[in-house]
Amino acid sequence: MAHIDLSGKIQEGLNDQEAWKGRHRAFGVIRPGMQRMVQKHPDLTQQLRELKEYSIAHMDELLEQAIASMKAKGVQVYVAETEEQAKQYIADIVGQQLVVKSKTNAGKEIGIAKYLQEQGAKVIETDLGDRLVQLEGKDKSTHTMVPAIHIPIEDVTTLLSDNVGRELECDLKTLVRAARESLREYLTTAEIGISGANAIDAETGSIFLTENEGNIRCVTSMPRVHIAIAGIEKVVPKFTDGLTVVKAAATYGVGQDIGTYISVIDGVSRYNNEELAFLGSAQGPEEVHVVLMTQGRREAVKEGFGEALYCINCGSCLNFCPVYAEIGQHYGYKYLGGRGAVFSAFHGNGLDKAQEAGLSLCIGCKRCEEACAVGMHTPEMISELRSKIVKEEGLGTAKQSVFNVLGSNHLAPLMKVARNVQGIGLKRNDKGATLRLNLEKMGVPSDRLLPTLAKESFSELLKKKSPLAKPASRVAFFGGCLINYANPQLGLDVYDILAANNVQMVTYQKEACCGLPALMSGDRETALKLAKTNISLFYGDMYDYIVFACPSCATTVKEEWEALIQQENNSMLTVQYENVRAKVIDLNDYLFNVLKVSVPELKTPVSVTYHDSCHMARGLQITEEPRKLLQGAGAELREMEDAASCCGFGGSFSLFYYDLSKRVNDAKIKKAQATEADYIVASCPGCVMHLKDGVNRAGGKQEVVHVAQILAAAYRGGKIR
Repeated sequence: MAHIDLSGKIQEGLNDQEAWKGRHRAFGVIRPGMQRMVQKHPDLTQQLRELKEYSIAHMDELLEQAIASMKAKGVQVYVAETEEQAKQYIADIVGQQLVVKSKTNAGKEIGIAKYLQEQGAKVIETDLGDRLVQLEGKDKSTHTMVPAIHIPIEDVTTLLSDNVGRELECDLKTLVRAARESLREYLTTAEIGISGANAIDAETGSIFLTENEGNIRCVTSMPRVHIAIAGIEKVVPKFTDGLTVVKAAATYGVGQDIGTYISVIDGVSRYNNEELAFLGSAQGPEEVHVVLMTQGRREAVKEGFGEALYCINCGSCLNFCPVYAEIGQHYGYKYLGGRGAVFSAFHGNGLDKAQEAGLSLCIGCKRCEEACAVGMHTPEMISELRSKIVKEEGLGTAKQSVFNVLGSNHLAPLMKVARNVQGIGLKRNDKGATLRLNLEKMGVPSDRLLPTLAKESFSELLKKKSPLAKPASRVAFFGGCLINYANPQLGLDVYDILAANNVQMVTYQKEACCGLPALMSGDRETALKLAKTNISLFYGDMYDYIVFACPSCATTVKEEWEALIQQENNSMLTVQYENVRAKVIDLNDYLFNVLKVSVPELKTPVSVTYHDSCHMARGLQITEEPRKLLQGAGAELREMEDAASCCGFGGSFSLFYYDLSKRVNDAKIKKAQATEADYIVASCPGCVMHLKDGVNRAGGKQEVVHVAQILAAAYRGGKIR
């Protein structure tokens, strides 16, 4: 049921072109501004992460301290265990009065505006984005920081014209002025103001709020009653910590040094001078209520997902997530994106809701992690939840069959059979192959360019090579499934490069899959079997390094296997793994930094644009080496815009969600084509395959190759093949 619901959400998101345009217009402004500002504050992420780690680890004691601090200053504090309790408490205060409300993610979490209106209150959103969403009437907030990102300015003009009762000019300044004017009467007459809280410090009990519009300042100071809604994770130890949070929210959320307005609310309106107490309250609220929500928070911590509570709701992850870029608010639940999918598991509906929210949609590109104000490891949490689902529900027949084959290490003999019968299902052409069969219902279009299995595997071809006479060094080569069975020529290219530098390559016929497909699906049991098989092959042999031409495989071995091995609690296996792990190295890294090669120039000059594969750039942290090697071979490098953006492959992701995957790919291909380079080059065989499909669908003329193909051609003095 979850999968069916998710499929519908994906399609709805893909079909909403106006929302897509709005998101990408905003990204064009927000991304560069945020990146520039973050560079000015290199220590902010680590500072904030340490603060949030401490706060969540001491959440209950800080909560107790914060409650005491707030009550001492006249604040009425209510701790709600459920959404219903929070809504009812607020409704009892509000009744049917006029409410002005600022942006509050916690308020959206419990649907407070809709609930109060159902009880007879009139709720006016004062954040400009939220106000437009309210006027639109579709309850469609589509971004954490920019809720109306999906509404074109022409529609904004219509909405505001209808609201103020006169035709407005379609001009940004005019529209903003009209919106402000229409809100002022509500702000001056409302009895109740509702806000969220960026942070609440336990030391003084102060509520911290940051903004750029000024509406929060009005909402929290002009009405007689102020109600702040926040999750208990918003409590931080000290006053200065609250300032750190609001600074980070501005830096990562909108690319500013600090928000235009920062409000610090330290209790009810009062005179601190006791001699003036007879005058009564000052100009601010006579009542301040803070509603603190525990719903799902303690459960998340208890089950090992406390990191999901580090989030400061800046929305930076959404601005870089390739999936959110294509389907917007349809990815997530209450909170958007991958973090929203994780947090949805603790909102009372468990793993079913997490699946419906898009737990399977994370490609694993780690752009969210890179952009996050606290460096939150969202992909890891998603992987953990996928594993929980597999343990509880199983994999499903198709995946289970595939992973049973992988786990039993019968892949090599199965590939021999498959290569002999693949012609039944695949129709070859000069670019690859397409399906003969109609599998549209399974999500595989008939025009998708697919790889074919080679007549001989890489290990079979390598047997025909004679050992080097006197090699200077000896390395093992981990080919991975695509090189071993679909593109063995790429393996031979790597062999030629190494041989030209007098390095002997060693391979193992029984090399198993690295286990990434199983891990991405949540099947850690199969992944562990595969890791053990490969460790037994590579451990203890006499070679200097294990060279990889696939960064996905290399990252899996270096990072993912570590967690699997640790869970085994086997000291001998741990020693063997650490021995293997220490020798893992990417081909580019090995050539440039270890061998320090001087690549011969290509006989025929070419221009190239380089795609930074996700596992290469964000997993292995390698970006400059392949570029330097390509330039060393005489290739003209033409950088594409946002070269580190994901191509949409994601292994099985592109199989099960091809419509979404190809949309991500289309964006990448446009950027590559804009360079007019002869070749699109990547260091990942999976990316190469997916980019080829994208170029083919776009009717492009660019060739897509692995960096090893360019280098091998330079060493051989021949053509790129």
